[in-house]
Amino acid sequence: MIDYAQKNDSDMVFKWFGKDTKKSSWYQKLYNREITEEIIAEIDSFKPDLIHCFSIGVPVTPHFMKYVTSKSIPVLQSFRDYYYICPKNYMLTDKGEILTRHESALDCILHHHPKKNILFDSLLYLRQYYHKQIIKRHICYFLTPSENLTHFIASHFKVPGKTLANPALLTNQSLETKSDYLLYVGRLEKEKGVLTLLEAFKNTAAKFPNEKLMIVGSGSEKKALENYVSINKLQNVHFLGTQDRNELANLYSKAKFTIMPSEILESYGNVILESFAFKKTVIISSLLGIANEVKSSNSGLVFPFGNVKRLEEAIEKLLRDDNLKNEMETNASEFVKNRSFENHFKDLRSVYDMLLRKS
Repeated sequence: MIDYAQKNDSDMVFKWFGKDTKKSSWYQKLYNREITEEIIAEIDSFKPDLIHCFSIGVPVTPHFMKYVTSKSIPVLQSFRDYYYICPKNYMLTDKGEILTRHESALDCILHHHPKKNILFDSLLYLRQYYHKQIIKRHICYFLTPSENLTHFIASHFKVPGKTLANPALLTNQSLETKSDYLLYVGRLEKEKGVLTLLEAFKNTAAKFPNEKLMIVGSGSEKKALENYVSINKLQNVHFLGTQDRNELANLYSKAKFTIMPSEILESYGNVILESFAFKKTVIISSLLGIANEVKSSNSGLVFPFGNVKRLEEAIEKLLRDDNLKNEMETNASEFVKNRSFENHFKDLRSVYDMLLRKS
């Protein structure tokens, strides 16, 4: 976004704060005075017409917003995940139920997933609540990438806002048509559901011994996942680690389809759009923010999160039914056609113009 603004819109300037690699102290996580003062100094120097905030919490705490309001500068907040609804951010109970509302602090601390310990979870909730009250008082508009998250934010923050879907950040400039393997792209963390994918692929591989699964990404679960593959003698599973954008584009272009088995409620799922940009259909869990759109556009298959059997059935369905796969690929390509970065930026600029007129 920064590069695009510099090349295409000289009226727009983006500043990034909090890039210091030093760990924040407990007090700075509550109130980061140093970064707050940096932001205020930048406001005095640059004199912005509008401020668009991303990722406010740690290390950038929201205390600068009071000063912004005192200067009558409108504040737009982009919410990219569910942290300011539930500080645990998974939007799941400890019984695996999806949260459809969030009102009780006690329920959150004791029963929302993931749980660490009562002291840590209580302090996490209190910090989020404190920051949330500041943001509530000072923002005038919000953006989110999905309708589900928009619904939650609107009910909790009581300010106007809208859904502005993410753009596809990779574009297909390849003529590659070969389809060699199934593909996973993402972090190798427990909540991403990669073990569920491996369990499903283990069963699929018994029926389709020539199928391969490529896993792109890194994370704390990598060793455990590699051990599972070794113990179960899954010869056709390959861990590729983190890939750069060019290699990732190459991997998408040669995939049969992409699988996203996430086991937390995610606000969107950029990998889906990237797959669509390469005319590849997807199999995704029901916890992806874009799941309803994938269903309604018939551009991919959605399975109940964590359900190995249903994921296995979805994989085998696409492997057996070329007509269905081809139809979904065509729909996927149509779906992503208007999700360019240029269109996203144009829509974002229209929100800026609307807020500036009102101010």
